[in-house]
Amino acid sequence: MSFSVIGSVYIISAFILGSIIIQLPFDIIGAQKLYSHGQKNNKWITQWFRGIISITTCWSLLSFLIFLLQPKLGFCLPILITIILVINFQKKLTIFVNADKYNYCDLQNFKGQSISLNCSERTFTGGLFFGFGNNSQIIPDSWSGSSYLEIECFRRSVIVKNKFVTRALFFLIFWNLLGVLIGETQGLYYSDNIGISIVCLSCWMTIWSFFALILMPKFSHSTVYYVDFLSNKYDSDKLKEWIKKFSELIDESDNKNRLVQSIFYPIPSANDRINALKSASSFCFGNISRQNLFLSWGVFNLSCRSVHCNIGRPVLWVFPPSA
Repeated sequence: MSFSVIGSVYIISAFILGSIIIQLPFDIIGAQKLYSHGQKNNKWITQWFRGIISITTCWSLLSFLIFLLQPKLGFCLPILITIILVINFQKKLTIFVNADKYNYCDLQNFKGQSISLNCSERTFTGGLFFGFGNNSQIIPDSWSGSSYLEIECFRRSVIVKNKFVTRALFFLIFWNLLGVLIGETQGLYYSDNIGISIVCLSCWMTIWSFFALILMPKFSHSTVYYVDFLSNKYDSDKLKEWIKKFSELIDESDNKNRLVQSIFYPIPSANDRINALKSASSFCFGNISRQNLFLSWGVFNLSCRSVHCNIGRPVLWVFPPSA
């Protein structure tokens, strides 16, 4: 190892450690918010450590790939490799971070693999796993006896049938690589020390991911509306009941401010969803807003665990609430 490489390793290690320490108080505050609902997460410390291990491993791998490939091939290739690995490990990471029992099950209205996870996070909704053409899902074990599980499985089958997961993946890979490329062509990462370059990459992609948080919720709304519209033909009364119940489960009650809804809530309010059941646009990208939180692990996004839906909730760092 040359001195410059050793220096870079120290810089990256200090940067990752510093980001963990700075965000720790916000994680604790986010976790405390859950306790106010009368349901304490008794596995929070274990889940937090496992979540930090997972994110740190991902960022260490990305840093290693950049050390290895960037001098000749640029930043896009190591980023792309890391994103693909993140996609393929989502299932294992969810189970690992949750640190509790899980089992495979067959569910009515969903053709594919289903996993029931005993999760102590009250707002965990599970959803469809990442993957090109993937039709496997995960649900909280507490939903197993719910009368609404049938309609939710039908909704997820609609998402699979319309290839919304695949659409979201292609769009998000393009979005993140575009951000990396813009930063590279503008010389935002230029430094004689590769460690400094990686820090600059992280800072820029955190800003780029913030743009995504502002712009993408509106596009995610159209997908939720369209899936609801198609599911309404299956069981309208049950769907309306589930929409109202779902809003309570994820702790996102109706917000009267339309601007706040369109920017900060990728899942529309229950009232808006019910009002949109009669018609909806089929021009949809998928659940891009919150899926990007997990995918942005692969671009060193420092805000990937600091959004209101997942702050202080390690399982939701891997699988944010989705509809």
